[in-house]
Amino acid sequence: MEKSTRLFKICIVASFVFIFSGCDEILECVFNINPQINQKQLVVGVVGERYRDRITAQINNEVNDNDYDYFFDVIGELPPGILVEFNRRSVDIFGVPEESGVYRFQVELFVERFDFDGFDGSPTCSESDIREFTLQVID
Repeated sequence: MEKSTRLFKICIVASFVFIFSGCDEILECVFNINPQINQKQLVVGVVGERYRDRITAQINNEVNDNDYDYFFDVIGELPPGILVEFNRRSVDIFGVPEESGVYRFQVELFVERFDFDGFDGSPTCSESDIREFTLQVID
């Protein structure tokens, strides 16, 4: 009897610790607060002509998504002559393509939120998003 009472007390304490330390994370998942790279079809590029397009991002179901810091990475092959620039909530793709072809790459997004005590290690249900893009360059 004493052993089951002790186990019950440990379970109660563990439950309270989980509830009060993980409450934000649970709510973030319930309300689907997640980073999202917006889906779009990139503009077709032409060899030797200026190219510019933009990939944007947001935090789903978060009215204060400007309070987050967005960190992007581009993984994969871009056409020679095309550069990327990371802005506040977007990735700008620009330049003058030098070779025709179909180029596939991924954009990865990580988000953090700054608060008075420092960065929140897990400000959203998921910490990142990744999306594939295709950039076609013609002659």
